[in-house]
Amino acid sequence: MNNKGLTLSEILISILIISIIAAGVFSTFVGSKIFFIRARHRLQAFNFAREFQDRLRSNYTYMDREMGAFAERRAFLIDRGELADLDGVITYSVSNSEDGGYKIVNVIVNWDEPEL
Repeated sequence: MNNKGLTLSEILISILIISIIAAGVFSTFVGSKIFFIRARHRLQAFNFAREFQDRLRSNYTYMDREMGAFAERRAFLIDRGELADLDGVITYSVSNSEDGGYKIVNVIVNWDEPEL
């Protein structure tokens, strides 16, 4: 008698192998989603910092009157984009350079990254 069918143990083993492979692929998709969300937040933070520096460059009223021997810090809440939902804050400091000819502007963007 020539039986050409599959046994129950062969079917169970193939289902087990397929489920292990599917779990690995699924975890890769979830990990890459988290990675891309954080990368998007960093890119938005970079763009906000760049925009803020451009605003400071175009507005010269912050210059000598507001700067002393210490760096002045001001905080601004981010009011748009995903970082607004994550309590994003922009702070900056302006100080004199060592050679005295340039101003040093540091812009820092902070936000609370959610745990996924």
